[in-house]
Amino acid sequence: MSQVTLEEIKRQCAAEDFTDDDIFLGELKETAEEFVANYTRRDLDAEFPGAWPKTCCHAVKMLVAHWYSQREAVAAGAEATVPFGVRDLLAPHRNLG
Repeated sequence: MSQVTLEEIKRQCAAEDFTDDDIFLGELKETAEEFVANYTRRDLDAEFPGAWPKTCCHAVKMLVAHWYSQREAVAAGAEATVPFGVRDLLAPHRNLG
């Protein structure tokens, strides 16, 4: 699957200058890609074999950055477990049938 590179994820998370969290970021990336595929209810890899739409890739990066900085499901002051805008980015690609 892997639609977003680790380097792109590290830039999004401002984690470029060290490698300590690379394994964790890779795991978050895989989870975010799975979330996007499940949320859209589509086989994005089959429909877009070269690369997912940019909005889906950006949603992956946003999710990883959010989960990287908020390591618990709910935090004080947090209003949502999925960052604002992710569902909006994915809405045009969601299979509602």
